[in-house]
Amino acid sequence: MNTGKIMIIVFLMVFIFVLYIFAASQSNKLKVAAVFGDHMVLQRDMPVAVFGDAGKGEEITVEMAGQTATAKAGKDGSWTAELQPLKAGGPYEMTIKGKNDTVVIKDVLVGDVWFCSGQSNMEWQLMHATDGMEELKNFKTNPNIRLFLQEQIAKPKPAKDAGGAWTVCDAENAGNFSAVAYFFGSDLQKELNVPIGLIDSSWGGTPIEIWMDESLLKGNPITQPIVDRWKANPVFDWKNWNYGKGMNYKIEVKDIQFISSPGKEQPAYVKVYQSAQGTFGGTWTTWAKPGSTADFKSTGKTGDLSGIMGFNAWAGAGTVLNNGQEVDLSAYDKIIFKVRGIGKFSVSLDQNTITDFDYYSSPDYDAEKSWKDISIPMTAFKQGGWGVAKPFTQNAIKQFQFNIKSATVELPSSLYNGMVAPFERFKIKGVIWYQGETNADRAVQYSMLLPEMISSWRKAWLEGDFPFIIVQLPNYMARKTQPSESAWAELRDAQLVALGLSNTAVVSTIDIGDANDIHPRVKKPVAGRLANAAMVMAYGKQGPATGPVYKSMSIDKNKIIITFTNTGSGLTAKDGDLKGFAIAGDDRQFKWAKAEIKDNTVVVWSDDIKDPKAVRYAWADNPECNLYNKEGLAASPFRTDTWPGVTDDKR
Repeated sequence: MNTGKIMIIVFLMVFIFVLYIFAASQSNKLKVAAVFGDHMVLQRDMPVAVFGDAGKGEEITVEMAGQTATAKAGKDGSWTAELQPLKAGGPYEMTIKGKNDTVVIKDVLVGDVWFCSGQSNMEWQLMHATDGMEELKNFKTNPNIRLFLQEQIAKPKPAKDAGGAWTVCDAENAGNFSAVAYFFGSDLQKELNVPIGLIDSSWGGTPIEIWMDESLLKGNPITQPIVDRWKANPVFDWKNWNYGKGMNYKIEVKDIQFISSPGKEQPAYVKVYQSAQGTFGGTWTTWAKPGSTADFKSTGKTGDLSGIMGFNAWAGAGTVLNNGQEVDLSAYDKIIFKVRGIGKFSVSLDQNTITDFDYYSSPDYDAEKSWKDISIPMTAFKQGGWGVAKPFTQNAIKQFQFNIKSATVELPSSLYNGMVAPFERFKIKGVIWYQGETNADRAVQYSMLLPEMISSWRKAWLEGDFPFIIVQLPNYMARKTQPSESAWAELRDAQLVALGLSNTAVVSTIDIGDANDIHPRVKKPVAGRLANAAMVMAYGKQGPATGPVYKSMSIDKNKIIITFTNTGSGLTAKDGDLKGFAIAGDDRQFKWAKAEIKDNTVVVWSDDIKDPKAVRYAWADNPECNLYNKEGLAASPFRTDTWPGVTDDKR
């Protein structure tokens, strides 16, 4: 072997040795869990566990507010030191010392920490809420509110560390934070005059079951079908998602045409490459959320869009139809094309009047291995609902595009592992929860899932039955003129089952929703009701935590008498006579009823029903109803019957 080769081998051996030493030194470096950082709030009046990683057997010292706590790293390098309960105050510095490293955490406050979770109505940012925009116009930084925005992370196994950091509550950070959580924390801080820490761990469009450990669903005939569905469909397999890194997709399309009614216009083709024969487009551009990829290539007559799609991500490709000029497509009735591949997609028609990306889009479609024909009527294009509603200007379309859908984040235990588990050793005061829209068609199942989730979170946090406050789904969709069945009403009823657990509350928002928007843009009233419940449950405020909640019924001849809890100073009808009550006899056919308040009960009857059996109140997607307590809190919708509903068989 010549000298040159020997020198190369020696160099490589030395290089590998240096890398090994460096990696070993990094693995032994003192680390503190990400939930501990500058500007954090620690929970007052409870022992505070501080935790992280270090070298095996390393001695760790934590100092703060005149206290010193020690710990020794275990075989796996993890360590936990416990400070004795602290009173509200600050700011402090926390110093963590190891053998060779020191970490100093500055601007630490002690107060109350609330975990704020759920789906899109909890996630909805302050800067996108109507009252949030007003709040931000003359925003003043509140030094006694701190914000932790958890990254949206799905994990196949419980994560040790959170994703995110504590920040001060200035206009920029508040604007990007949950509107409901911000207003809730602001109300509490004003009432209590102590520091408030808010952890926003939310993800739009998510079902409740992925906020739970999968093991809790097994064996129960009502919830086992969720596990069976995960096992049966490859899209729910962590392997196919590269264990959280993303799923491969590939969509091939050809023969994209705008089609008119017979005799109107000839088909107009959208070109998949510039020199192809056709009427519109040809130059395609792509986009993707960081962490996902999109690449568009043309192979002859076919356009090929491929890449990797992450969770809660987006990707797509589009072509401007006529060099940026608006195109009149009003003569065309539908779009047709052929597609094959792997992945879920939709089609959008972009118009200049929409600036928030809520373009008119088609329903979602699944690509398959073999070519299949897709036909989309122009009437099928709708806005998604997250942006400002605008009319569909079919006579002024700018761009045609394919959107790759993130498929699902609905993988077993995904958000429990990634967005709940990392916080379970971090002490909190309580939880506010705004979720249920995605589960509305499975209400009976939800009535089991919600209490199970609450119990499991409390068990994991090891704090006993901390306050757990739930936002009941608001009024939404078109109002119906006659009593009818409703999946949303059944989901609201399922949320009330959580009241069977101690220290829970369900806050009615049946009067502050939006018939046309699943995301009501006014968030402060929701937060105000949550804060009121928290003040009563956690801080000793006198008065009802929520609006009236159905307790019992009795029948007196042709009338049914309803009693309630949470009546406060008394029941009242807002703006006139009571509305929203329906009554039925043995035939189970509900009719609108008369109702009046008497001795803090509600008496319900109908002259058409002589032998009543059941009453329902506000039992609709978007009911007209007006029962409150005198504290101004809306009554929760309810039913006195247990008759089969529209979601009973949905699993």
